[in-house]
Amino acid sequence: MLLIVVIATSAYVLMFGFPFGFEGKESDFYLPTVKGNNISTYKNSCNELNMSQVSKDPFSLVGQKVKVAGTIQKKEETIQFNKTRTSIVLNVPELSPNPYILVTYSTTMPFKQGNIITVYGEYYYPAKDETMPEIANKELPAIKAAYIEKV
Repeated sequence: MLLIVVIATSAYVLMFGFPFGFEGKESDFYLPTVKGNNISTYKNSCNELNMSQVSKDPFSLVGQKVKVAGTIQKKEETIQFNKTRTSIVLNVPELSPNPYILVTYSTTMPFKQGNIITVYGEYYYPAKDETMPEIANKELPAIKAAYIEKV
């Protein structure tokens, strides 16, 4: 009987994600993915993330379209809002004192840990990720990505 419960629970989690929800709407965490002819226009609408501004006042750029390049330190795909999503810890050495930016992406992506990517999207702050000891319990800048490309 216990085996049936474990299998049923595992199947539910794989199909629908964990049964507890996030506070907020899907748009609080993700942007729609930019595709096709819209990619060039969207990329041109994003400004290079101002690292010194983020270090001085991380709230000052909230809501702005930005782009930033960095190395994928960690990549995780999970089911949220009944879709597979990607979360990334991006290592950006120019950012201090913590060289990390959290990235959320509304779908899967082919890039892996160690790849250098450029992320285009909307900046927000603060965000947290407790999965890596070096960033646990820290408020970090984040980007809701609309487009990601390998450098």
